[in-house]
Amino acid sequence: MGLLLLLALRAEAGGVGVVLSGGGAKGLYHIGVLEALEENGIPIDYVAGTSMGSIIAAMYAAGYAPSEMRAIVSSGVVREWVSGRIDPNRYMSYYRQLGNNPSFLSVRVNLGNPAGERLQFPTNLISSTQIDLALIDLFAPATAASGGNFDRLMVPFLCVASDMNHRRPVVMRSGDLSVAIRSSMSIPLVFKPVAIDSMLLYDGGIYDNFPWKPLDAEFHPDLIIGSICTAGNTPPSENSDIMDQAFMLAMQDTDYTLPAERSVTIRRAVGVSMLDFGQAEAIMNAGYEDAMAAMPQLLERVSERRDSAWFAERRRAFREKCPPLIFNDYELEGLKREQREYIRDFLHMDRRTPGVQRPMSFGELRNNLFEILAEGNLTMGFPKVQYDSLTRGYSFDARFTARPSFKITIGGNVSSTAFNQAYIGIGYRSIGRVSQQLGADLYLGPLYTWGSLGGRTDLYAIEPLFFDYSYNFSVSNFRHGYFGNVSRIRNAEQVKSSESFLSMGVGMPMTHRSLFVLRANGGHVNYRYDSDDLFADDTDHSRFSFFGLKAAIARNTLDKFLYPRRGSELYLSGIFISGRDKYQPYDAEEFLIRERRQWFGGRFTWNKFFDLPQCSWFSFGFNVDAVYTNHPSFSTRSASLMSMPEYAPVSHARMVFMPDYRADRFVAGGVMPTFDLMPDFFFRTGFYTMFRNKREFNPLGVPDERWHYIAEASLVYHSPIGPVSLSLTKYDLKDWNNMYLTFNFGYAIFAPKGTFY
Repeated sequence: MGLLLLLALRAEAGGVGVVLSGGGAKGLYHIGVLEALEENGIPIDYVAGTSMGSIIAAMYAAGYAPSEMRAIVSSGVVREWVSGRIDPNRYMSYYRQLGNNPSFLSVRVNLGNPAGERLQFPTNLISSTQIDLALIDLFAPATAASGGNFDRLMVPFLCVASDMNHRRPVVMRSGDLSVAIRSSMSIPLVFKPVAIDSMLLYDGGIYDNFPWKPLDAEFHPDLIIGSICTAGNTPPSENSDIMDQAFMLAMQDTDYTLPAERSVTIRRAVGVSMLDFGQAEAIMNAGYEDAMAAMPQLLERVSERRDSAWFAERRRAFREKCPPLIFNDYELEGLKREQREYIRDFLHMDRRTPGVQRPMSFGELRNNLFEILAEGNLTMGFPKVQYDSLTRGYSFDARFTARPSFKITIGGNVSSTAFNQAYIGIGYRSIGRVSQQLGADLYLGPLYTWGSLGGRTDLYAIEPLFFDYSYNFSVSNFRHGYFGNVSRIRNAEQVKSSESFLSMGVGMPMTHRSLFVLRANGGHVNYRYDSDDLFADDTDHSRFSFFGLKAAIARNTLDKFLYPRRGSELYLSGIFISGRDKYQPYDAEEFLIRERRQWFGGRFTWNKFFDLPQCSWFSFGFNVDAVYTNHPSFSTRSASLMSMPEYAPVSHARMVFMPDYRADRFVAGGVMPTFDLMPDFFFRTGFYTMFRNKREFNPLGVPDERWHYIAEASLVYHSPIGPVSLSLTKYDLKDWNNMYLTFNFGYAIFAPKGTFY
């Protein structure tokens, strides 16, 4: 009897139903449509959608106002969600990001698989982790409030997905709202499908991109308002991008024709690609304009109007039923016990009392998950989230997969000068009760080569702690050119150096983006340079065998490690170096002078980049660098200079040896105005000055100039695989000498110094 009554009520339901088509980024059009409908008092009694239309319809059904949807989209987070990328600089703790990797391409290898299955290639183009958690944030409270019955949302809702196992559309009317939306928007090749029972669910647009018929059959509205953001059943053209082509080829024809006697269609073929969310404002405005143009026809068809207070009260009443998204129960699947324990520690899921799990807000849980996933060694499936009315909290159940432990990375730097580098890295990572990394990195170039072999162990006691250990070597040969000079050069010398040392460090995070580290280095460095003897046919040679200690505090929030645009870097350190300086003249067969050298020192460095308010095309940066040491004089002037700290605020300054910019004590700084030309493409200028101490070993008759300057102008483009730059660099300003023009594609990475700085 109850079922018959429900069917009878549905048959007589009446009211206004709104159906929203799919279309990826084009679907933002629907937000403007809904905004215009509410603004003009058009009641919305039922909503339905496919793909992006399902997201917008579900947000409305879950109590989000069109103005709130517009604010969410305008904030840029949707672009972040669909990018599939978890930004390490935002989510990973700084202590886990030490070291810079010039990667163009990385391939993971599973040595435990058969030969043909060892290389792991992606099964979809975009990771869905970002959008998965966004959907949980948006819809889990509404699922709890409705008890999984979509008729009990603020307005009844349905969406359509495509079951590719049974080759049919599936109407989603109940269950987890997040799962239903995720199923409806699983664009083939782009996102992983959703498996439910025997169904493998892809984007609903494959079979029904405009689900007005399911809406009509389920809710029987008096009036159907259709919002269509695509051209309809059109084949792909040669101008369609690869995403649009792939999806259009998979789609079957959809019936976009509503019953004329009881419908109004608002339609525009929005001219953007499916994943182009960069024009969100224009797309939403187009929907609003088209709905306003259709408003006379709508007002003619609708007899009953609603004011803004009615919409607000309906929204408030439903939201009061939505429990806050607080998690207090966590289940991790798919990993070994030791790996699960590591993740639970890392995510701070448990209290110190055994068996008691720690409550977390959604924001905290998401950030913790992103921190461990950003490294790329683990993947996570779509989590199951359920509300428990007894504990008044949500459970979180997710299946993790460990990616292959071996990784091969290829990268480097392509330069217009001789400063080219090829990089190859081999790494092994295991996660058990502790996290263990082993690896080798090799940078090969005609003028600068360096490498490292070592490892790192991360563990959790009361706080996270890491130990690292490595053998490092480098060879730099600045004896064969001046690296892009376009004028006479008077500030550089041709030298060669090689370094080999062991390093051990221990550190811990102080905050999310800061750390404290203690490090010990031991090894030797060789300096080769022109002799003071004008008739010498070879170079003099100095060797410094050393042991050094450093304590440092660092904080880093830069968005890029090369050519950053936002964030800051703060570095404060103290060092002690002790060793033996040995000198061999060009005409001697062995070292003739052996002297003990030792010194203390400290360094403060601060780089900061920020946007200026109400000026979207201009930003500003500054640099401060100060060094104080009691660095002793070595056996020769050249060895003393080569072992001193340098001021190198631009990359090119590290590609040449310039004595003017080396000193045992100096204060320096600069400003970096930046002009945005296009997204990820900007023009940066830099003006730097350095004041150094007076030198004791200055040659007679040569003025000891203590002020020095650098100016640089660069065009920079941050491509998906690395930065591209064209830079004009000028050292000192009194004449037109010392000017360089360099082009670089990739990452020019420099080895850490055994003597620290």
